[in-house]
Amino acid sequence: MSTDAPLTVRAIDVGYGHIKYTTGRHRNSIITQAIPSLSPVVSGANGAFHDALMQERDTFRVPVCNHFHEVGRDASLVLGVNQITEVLDNDFPLSDHYAARLLGAINYMMPLPNDRIDVLVLGLPLTTFARHREALARRFEGEIVIDAKARKVTVGSCHVYPQPLGSYMAYLATRPVEKNPQVLCIDPGYNTFDWFVCQGMSALPACSGAVKRGMGAVMRAIADEMIRANGFGEDPHELIRLIDQSLMNRNPLKVYGREYRLEDYIRAGDAVIEEAAQAVRDSVGDGKSISAIVIAGGGASMYEASIRGKCPHHELTVLSKPAHANARGFHILGEIIAESLHRAHGHTTR
Repeated sequence: MSTDAPLTVRAIDVGYGHIKYTTGRHRNSIITQAIPSLSPVVSGANGAFHDALMQERDTFRVPVCNHFHEVGRDASLVLGVNQITEVLDNDFPLSDHYAARLLGAINYMMPLPNDRIDVLVLGLPLTTFARHREALARRFEGEIVIDAKARKVTVGSCHVYPQPLGSYMAYLATRPVEKNPQVLCIDPGYNTFDWFVCQGMSALPACSGAVKRGMGAVMRAIADEMIRANGFGEDPHELIRLIDQSLMNRNPLKVYGREYRLEDYIRAGDAVIEEAAQAVRDSVGDGKSISAIVIAGGGASMYEASIRGKCPHHELTVLSKPAHANARGFHILGEIIAESLHRAHGHTTR
């Protein structure tokens, strides 16, 4: 490849609820998209049930370890009644389902120049970052088969960072700030609620941490209350998925064909949110040395009030499109890496 060819940077945030990814820049904005974090295993028959009157699903079939997974915007249509693809254990980043979801995101990035990503940036929760960062980076470097047609993409280098660092970089990109500010970044994800204190580009691990009080636990509490109040079936998984879609898309919640007011049940998750906010307060104290608090993640708006209550003297910023903030920040980190390569080898950045 010519040293004059621009370097292609991409970022992927494989969450438990949604996969957020970047597709480049348009002027000064990083372009992000999202798909559901679902990856059901399918057989050759799945996907063949079409005729001239039926619309193709908006999904891709991706190969991982001798199986095909279907990933994409319509992946929920592939799920059977009792099929569950949530993988909430600490080894999720090294699982086949994680790999399938990442490959699905790469399919939505296509076409890529020269079928290549020069710098790929991923994120991990603080609970699994130290354990899995090196293995995860190695797994997604080099030539990768991305779909059932054996299309290949080459990843030049893969870099893995703690998820809240993405929101920190996204925050720094939005405003001029003092040199080396100490910032508390809070990321209510699906499985974990993470917080990360940075002084400039240096982490303060003693003031950073995570608890399993993310949006998945909040939605589970809401679903349990709806089941109790309405006599729904006992299995909460499909109901949690419907609640997630309603919150994400701001659409009415429909269960069994009827609309339900989600606000009538939302308070059921308050105890989970309060426990998460208290965990941050216990970790950072009153935070006199912290210049600002930044909240990102899909659950930002639901946790905001509790965090304000625990930290009443701080400037608190909820980032725009908070569910996509980590992906934007990772892309910025990728551009910094690409710029370093540019200086070393004479590349530009795409």
